[in-house]
Formats: sequence, C-alpha cells, structure tokens
Amino acid sequence: MNYLAHLYFSDLTPDGCVGQLLPDCMPPRQLPESATATLRQHVHLHQVIDRFTDHHDQVLALRHSFEPPFRRFSGVILDVLFDHILARTWSDWHDSSLDAFSAQVYTALAAYRGPENERLRSLRLALVRHRWLPGYGTREGMARALSSLDRRSRFNTPLATAVQVLDQRHDDISAVFSQFFPQLQAEVRRAQADGSD
Repeated sequence: MNYLAHLYFSDLTPDGCVGQLLPDCMPPRQLPESATATLRQHVHLHQVIDRFTDHHDQVLALRHSFEPPFRRFSGVILDVLFDHILARTWSDWHDSSLDAFSAQVYTALAAYRGPENERLRSLRLALVRHRWLPGYGTREGMARALSSLDRRSRFNTPLATAVQVLDQRHDDISAVFSQFFPQLQAEVRRAQADGSD
C-alpha cells in the first residue's frame, strides 16, 4: 500500500501519521529509545499492512497478471493504483471526506517533532507542501505519482508510463481492492488488539 492507504490506518496524531510513513524512509531499527509508543505502534502497523498485502493471494495473482515491462515493478505500481481506488471510493471506507481527512494529516505531519532522517523529513514536508493525497483520486495525480517514483528510482523503470495499467485494468484492480481492503482492515484491527494486550 502507498501513502494514502497507510495514513488511512493512522490515528491522525503527528506520531501516528509519521509512523505510517517511516518504514519507507528509514530502517525502524534506527529509531532511538526516545521514540514514543505511538510512533512505534504505527511503524509496526505499517509493517503489518505491507506483510499482509505482499502475501495476499488475490493481490499476488493480480501482480503476476501484469504484462511486461510492468510485471517486474507490479508491487510498486499496484500500491499506487490501490491508493487511487481508495481515493475514488473514499466515502465507502471513511466517515470524513477525503479533503477533511487530508487536512488533518497535513496538520499532524507539520506538527511532528520526533526522530527522522533527511528522507523522511523531505517526504513529510513534501506531503504538506504539495497536498498530494486528494490528487490520488485523479488519473493526472496517479501519473504524477508514478512519474515521481520513476525519477527517484536508481534503475531504468517503466513507472512513468504505468498509468496505462490503470486505463487497461481499472475494473480488475477495483474488484480485487473491494475484496482485499476489508480483509486488510480486519488484519489491522487484529494487530491493534494484539498490541493492546
């Protein structure tokens, strides 16, 4: 899952929002002892979300169905496209509007004062500055996100043109997401319950 989906599972506190982003930017083992329990809990939830997604049968089948040259990068592409489906169907999953939710996220990210490396700081401030989250619901927003991933990659990738996967496979991706996401919600609830023991 990408930024929007991870932030969906945050508690909208500064440490909760950053905890959902941190594992993509720095190894969690580098967290200092001073890191709060909330930050650590959300780092753990991020890992639960990634592990569940990466091993989900329907998600794996969808990834394997991608045609070359996109198959090799199908995990990254699908993470971003799932954010698109989540943004487009947001009212099915959340009581607040996507704009209201995003505003709360931006406020929380701007207020964060905990541990971070330069990569995490850059991402946090870019999310606040550029207001990316609602844009995930548009084709143009997806194209921007995928092009940005392509520019940051150390490899030669087809990510800049991967928005065509959305054009070609929108219905398939939506169908898998609609079955997968409630299962992910249940998995997160289980992890939260286990962590509160």
